[in-house]
Amino acid sequence: MLGLSALVAIAKENITVLYAFSPSDTTANYSRVLLNEANRIQDKYNFIFDARPGAGGTIAAHTVLTTPNTVLHHSTAFFVRPNFYSAAESWEISAFREQFVHCLAPMVISSSRYRDWKEIGDQPATVGISGLGVTTHITAVKLKERFPNIVIVPFKSTSDALLSMVEGHTDIAIGFPGEVKQWVASGKINVLGITGKRSYPGFPTMVSQGLDPIFGQMFVGQHFVVPTSWSESRNRELYDIFSRAAKSSIVLESYRDDFCQPMPTPYSDLNKFFNSQTQYWQKLSAGIVIPK
Repeated sequence: MLGLSALVAIAKENITVLYAFSPSDTTANYSRVLLNEANRIQDKYNFIFDARPGAGGTIAAHTVLTTPNTVLHHSTAFFVRPNFYSAAESWEISAFREQFVHCLAPMVISSSRYRDWKEIGDQPATVGISGLGVTTHITAVKLKERFPNIVIVPFKSTSDALLSMVEGHTDIAIGFPGEVKQWVASGKINVLGITGKRSYPGFPTMVSQGLDPIFGQMFVGQHFVVPTSWSESRNRELYDIFSRAAKSSIVLESYRDDFCQPMPTPYSDLNKFFNSQTQYWQKLSAGIVIPK
């Protein structure tokens, strides 16, 4: 005969959070630790972390739209790719609604070959990004306006782009601070700059080095979205659980690794965040052409 604890475990409903990029990314840890904490503080749901990398998050997005009880963990690249690709190769933004906002992180541009921007000058250089039609791609396009001889090389994730650079296959990578700190400490790579307006020791901002002021506004938000078919009550219930879990020290520590500033967005403001991000990245995407 099953005991009470076993019956409670059986009664739990599984909810899977799908991360849209490589599970080795530091930003994937935001969901890992958040879900562990969410499982600790309540007994109704069993939250599971999984990843479906590929095609700028398209695989994960389509999976969430067709699989019950799944939540999509995406970056603000969620608002970018649909500006370049059809729904078959991307997704309809309007098919989703905002569920929870983790934090806003700067992107870091690092190099295994160059020590600063002056060394690059007008030399050819390869820049690794986490796919075409995503936030790192837009960042690379803006870099190319200043350094026209750079060649943009897409990968499946920021961690893949970083590994290629560390191994000497590419010259520059665009990713997140937590991914590069160990390599910077070992002297294998140099930080050329980060987006945003706040510098950190060893991480100077792009703007402070005289580069385009647009870099001061470019952050990557990590957030959850769900299909619009989700009920209001279900969406609000999970929001409340995730918001409680996000206050724990272990979750906040995972954010700090990437200099990711917590963004405790009230439930009533989720639509405002969703709509403002849609409009902002549509504006930045204008005029950028994806090579065929």
